[in-house]
Amino acid sequence: MKTTLTALLVLLLAACASTKVTDKLDEQYETKTSDAQETIGTKDDKIVIQKRIYLEEQLQVLQSEVEDLQHQTYGKTQADPGGLWETLRRCETRRADARVGGDGSPEAVPTWQDHASQAVEFAHTVEGKNVIAVTEEALADRIVRLQKSKKILSTSSLSLREKLERCENLYKTALIQHGLNPDDTQAKGEWVEGDKGYKVWKMKRSATNDPEELMKRAKKRQN
Repeated sequence: MKTTLTALLVLLLAACASTKVTDKLDEQYETKTSDAQETIGTKDDKIVIQKRIYLEEQLQVLQSEVEDLQHQTYGKTQADPGGLWETLRRCETRRADARVGGDGSPEAVPTWQDHASQAVEFAHTVEGKNVIAVTEEALADRIVRLQKSKKILSTSSLSLREKLERCENLYKTALIQHGLNPDDTQAKGEWVEGDKGYKVWKMKRSATNDPEELMKRAKKRQN
């Protein structure tokens, strides 16, 4: 039998907001609407929503959310980083370039983290000639762990976004102070008619953050 988790959301129609509502699944309500997972009804002059959540389904959703957040924030692995962390690191490297007023020493970025993969303790047993590693973790414990990881990643993501915005603004200011146009860092092109009548994107110039190339683009625009 599947393990179930019952969540109750209570909207009080009575004056006392501190009244507790029982979470027993077999309580009888005057049912108003119902589907496979959720029942809305009234009990003791209160509107009650009773919802069944299968823990294994919640675990799958939570695991996917944590993995997506990890990739968006830090990338896949420390050896192959990405996401906001890598974007910030590259921005700080550009800003430290002496050709745009930097001192050659990029500002330190937060330590790379991995919250999607957690160390798991293994027990070992012998089966025949093989040594087998066995791990066991309570389902509820894993959900709690993933919820904690999701919260940490969400906070880290917000912090990195703020640092990245600051870095990009400082980099644009440095370009302007050295007579360069931040718009010249962007790729440019146009939509044109393709061979089969479809619109295709024709690149006129690629994106760049190389100060030498930015100087060439600035001179070309002036001429």
